[in-house]
Amino acid sequence: MTRSIAARLRDLLPYLGLVAVVVFFSATSEYFLGVANFQRLATDSATLLLVAFGMTLLILVGEIDLSVGAVVSLLSVVMAQVMAAGYPWPVSVATGLGLATLIGATNGVLTVFGRIPSFIVTLGMLSVATGFAFILTGSISVAIMDVAFLDLFYSVRVLWVPVPLVLVAVGFAAVWVLMNRTVAGRFMFAIGANLEAARLSGVPVRRLKVTAFVIMGVLVGIAAVLSAARLGSGAPDARPILTLDAIAAVIIGGASLYGGWASVTRTLVGALLIAVLNNGLVLLNIPTDAQYIVKGVIILIAVVLDRLAQGART
Repeated sequence: MTRSIAARLRDLLPYLGLVAVVVFFSATSEYFLGVANFQRLATDSATLLLVAFGMTLLILVGEIDLSVGAVVSLLSVVMAQVMAAGYPWPVSVATGLGLATLIGATNGVLTVFGRIPSFIVTLGMLSVATGFAFILTGSISVAIMDVAFLDLFYSVRVLWVPVPLVLVAVGFAAVWVLMNRTVAGRFMFAIGANLEAARLSGVPVRRLKVTAFVIMGVLVGIAAVLSAARLGSGAPDARPILTLDAIAAVIIGGASLYGGWASVTRTLVGALLIAVLNNGLVLLNIPTDAQYIVKGVIILIAVVLDRLAQGART
């Protein structure tokens, strides 16, 4: 396979994949094209979409976050317990977002100033977040009884658009503008493409990398709010495969695994592909183990095409 053909296939993968899974599930499940299923798909995919947008920024600057699934679970537990203690939902949400920002900043500082690879730092954070989530709950989900919270972040609509999708649109717009219309965004592309050259050119590498982690934290916090509202509880193991799905969405979107190139628009398409795949496989009663295999194959295809497109040699 030539480099140009591989590049074209890599570029077309998210779009062809999305069309293929929609056609396949439309033909194999009588429920897939139903209005109720599309409404459920739209709101249920919001958590993945927000996390994938943040992951796009991190991969762009040559970093990664393996802790997002565990952190979403921890934050949902914390917010549920704050509401269970009698505090109103705005206090709960503020607590969750504050903790999320702190976790993102911690990951960034340890990675950048501690000079520790981000996959090691966030792998450690995954373990810490998982442990705290189970300790705080005693391994039992904490029910959320605040109806206003549940309605607002799951079923309420703004101009006929569910609030989760409004938040997704705001998150997408913010990341798109940052990447494509700001000096900081251009610097992030430069950092991922050639870290040392960017540093020698006066780019504030450390500050921008930490900023990417903080933005990731904020988006994870919002995703946790939506996840808690969707499930109606804070569960210590609520999103076990969220990290895999988010990384898969960015890779399928054609982002370079070595940093330097990524597109939040293509990540959006990749995340929709993963969301539709999750939804369709559930409708067909496909076992969870098989779902892992399908996603793994898609990720491998995307990685191989990326390597071939770059003309990489082993």
